[in-house]
Amino acid sequence: MQKNQYLKLNQYLFKDKNVLDLACHDGISTGIIKDLGSKHVDGVEAREELVTKAKKNVIGNVNFYVGDIQDEKLIAPLIIKSNTVVALGVLYHLYNHFGFLSYILKSNIEHVLIQTIAGPETLNPSMAWGFERVNHPMNGWHNTAEYVPHGTPNLSWIFQSAKLFGFSCDWVYSYGKTPPKTRHNITLNEYMDIKRDHWPAYEKIKSDENLPDDILKDIGSKLVDDSPEHAGKKRILLRLYNEKIIDSAPIDIKDCYQWFLHKKTCEKTLN
Repeated sequence: MQKNQYLKLNQYLFKDKNVLDLACHDGISTGIIKDLGSKHVDGVEAREELVTKAKKNVIGNVNFYVGDIQDEKLIAPLIIKSNTVVALGVLYHLYNHFGFLSYILKSNIEHVLIQTIAGPETLNPSMAWGFERVNHPMNGWHNTAEYVPHGTPNLSWIFQSAKLFGFSCDWVYSYGKTPPKTRHNITLNEYMDIKRDHWPAYEKIKSDENLPDDILKDIGSKLVDDSPEHAGKKRILLRLYNEKIIDSAPIDIKDCYQWFLHKKTCEKTLN
C-alpha cells in the first residue's frame, strides 16, 4: 500500500485539523496531509538536508523544524497546538519508545497514526533490538553517536503502552510479505504441525544443512518470522484514539495476529 493510499484512507484525521508529522523526511507525507485538507501541518525531521528538500517540496500552511523527535523540549510546544500526530516509518528507529509515546499521547491529541515494521508476533509485549549507523538518511539519528540502538516494538507493546496514557487502537492494517521464519526460531511443536512424512527430523531443520527448496518454501508459507533482521518486509498501520475525546471501539489484540487467525490472511482492514 502506498503512502498516499493509507493517508487518504484516514483523511478525516487531517481534515480541518492541526497535524504534527514526525520524522517527515523530505516532506512527501507532509504534502499529502496538507492536500487532504488539514488546517496546518508541522513537520519535524532530524536531518537538515531533508528539511531543506521538504521546504522546497511543500508550500502553504506548513512549517518544518530540524530536530530529534525524541527531544521532548522540541516536541512539547508542537503537540500542544496539534489534534493529530503522524509517525510513519520511524518507531523501529527509536531507542526511547516509551518516552516518545509519553511526549505525543497527550490529552489534547485526538488520533495518532503510526506506520511501523511488524514486531514479534506474541500477545506479550516484546521488542526486537539492534544497532544501526546514523550516516544513512533512512536510519535512526543521533547528533554525536556513530551507531545507535533501535528497537522494534510489537503490537502488544504499543497497545499496552498507549493504554497507560488513555489511548486505544481501533484500526490496524497489515501489508507486505510475511517472510519465512528463521530455522533457529522454529519450535518443535511448530515444525511437527507442518511436517510431512518425507521431511527430515527436527534436529536437521535446526542445523545449517542445506534443505530442499520445497521444504524451505513450505516452512516460509506456514510460519511467521519474528526475527528483527527479516521483519522489514511486513508493515503495520495502526490508528490510536484518545478514549476521552473520540467515541470508538478498541480492537482485540488477538485479532491482529496471523497465527491466531488460523492462517487466514492478515492483509485486510480490521474494523
